Amino acid sequence: MIAGIKFLSTLAAGSQQRLRRLAIRAALVFAAALSAAIGLGFATYALFAAWRLQYGIINASIGLSAIYFILAGILYLCCRRIGLAPRAVPTSALAGGLTGDAETLKAAGANSQGAALALGVELAKQLTPLQLAMLALLSGFVAGRRL
Repeated sequence: MIAGIKFLSTLAAGSQQRLRRLAIRAALVFAAALSAAIGLGFATYALFAAWRLQYGIINASIGLSAIYFILAGILYLCCRRIGLAPRAVPTSALAGGLTGDAETLKAAGANSQGAALALGVELAKQLTPLQLAMLALLSGFVAGRRL
C-alpha cells in the first residue's frame, strides 16, 4: 500500500515537472515567435522605405509583395513535403545490396569504395534531414573551395 502511494506521488511529481517544462518551453517559443514577427515587421518597413525612395511607392509595394508571395510558396512546399509519408527505398537499391548491417560492412571491407558507401548509408540512416542538408552544404562548400 505504501509502495503504491510512493509510486503515485513520484509519478505525479514527474508529471508536474514535465508539465512545467512544457509550459516554459511554450512560453519561450511564443516569445521567440513574437520577437521574430516584430523584427520582420521593422525589416519590412525599412526595406519598403528604402525602395520607396529609390523606385517609388507602387514598385516598392509590388517588390515586397513578390518577396512575401515567393516566401509563402516556399513555406507551403516545405509544409507539403513534411506532411508526406517517407517513401520506402528497397535495400537492394542501396549500392547494389549494401544495407549497412554489420555483416555487410565486414564483407565490403575488401572493397574500399563499397566500404565507404556502406559507411555512408549507415551514417545517412542515423542523421536527421536537417543534418543531412547541412552536411551537403558543408561538403559543397569544401568542394567549391578546392576547385
